[in-house]
Amino acid sequence: MNEQALTRRTNRREVLKLSGMTMFGGMAVGALTPRDARAAESNIAYASWIHGHSMQIEYPERLASVWRAGFYIGLEGKPGTENWFHFAIPTPVILNDARLRADSVMLCFNTRSADAFVRDVHVYDGDVLVADHRNVNLSGNNRFVRFAVPDRPFVWLGLGISIGVGFGVEAMDHRMEFVAAGCDFTLREPER
Repeated sequence: MNEQALTRRTNRREVLKLSGMTMFGGMAVGALTPRDARAAESNIAYASWIHGHSMQIEYPERLASVWRAGFYIGLEGKPGTENWFHFAIPTPVILNDARLRADSVMLCFNTRSADAFVRDVHVYDGDVLVADHRNVNLSGNNRFVRFAVPDRPFVWLGLGISIGVGFGVEAMDHRMEFVAAGCDFTLREPER
């Protein structure tokens, strides 16, 4: 592939041609993509995720243990404590000369019992709170949980997801594993 092909803008047909795929190869890829997956993503201009092992812990002294692995961050809360975990989402603010809007944020996590739970999910654009989901109280296996960002605000700085968690006092497991967090960005204006 020559240098000119790498630096100029390409459309889907050119990408398929440069990759050795023909129109039929592109159709095959489209046919293999589940219809629901394509429909759900059709209004998303950009999606960005960050891995769980990059999560920041606000009060590390309230944890009995932390383990960062290739596949998640695992932690165990001290009984009777609360904490905040933070994800800094890689945030594009402008795409093709258009300012993006935050559509929703997603979490992928697991708690080992009902006595270890995600209590609140806050979304910030810089220092401005743009979504506040309180008392969600999620525990167990949560492979993909979506939280809407009301009114789809324009993104100006950088998105952060702050997760308020709680650990009860029962003689139960107080471990959690966070795999990833992400945000879907759109160009769509909010519905009125």
